[in-house]
Amino acid sequence: MDILRELQSMRSKLDALILYMAQTSNGNSTSVTSHELVFPLTVEPSIFKGKKPVGILFGETEREDISTWKMAVKEIMKRCNSDPEKHVALMNLRGRVAGRNRMFLSNKLDNMRSPYMISENLYMETHYDTETLIRMLTSRILDVIGYDYGHISIATRG
Repeated sequence: MDILRELQSMRSKLDALILYMAQTSNGNSTSVTSHELVFPLTVEPSIFKGKKPVGILFGETEREDISTWKMAVKEIMKRCNSDPEKHVALMNLRGRVAGRNRMFLSNKLDNMRSPYMISENLYMETHYDTETLIRMLTSRILDVIGYDYGHISIATRG
């Protein structure tokens, strides 16, 4: 099992490196500065640990400047929730996604330390470390509701 995890981690790091090299060799300087490393949201979440986010890239043309991982998650969730079909799926997921001690998605603020209101009666707990927050977002929410986040990348301070 440890070998499999290590191989997955290595693959994620190589994918991120290939993406970064492709961006810098194509002269893609409109949305990424030379001091930033860009990682697709599809990589293993552990790659984000210890890194400082500076922007979210949606495709090749849109960028939102951010300064925290919570801001990144909030922006992604805001865009996901703006799709009416995904909004219904998120509402149906309330109370079904739990962390160790509290609900990750809920219709009430009870027991949440750092709640984010996605929409009326839809709250998300954001009091997690970087890796857990990104892993919960991608594997426990976005994958479950079928939201395609393959076009989303995170720019970090290099």
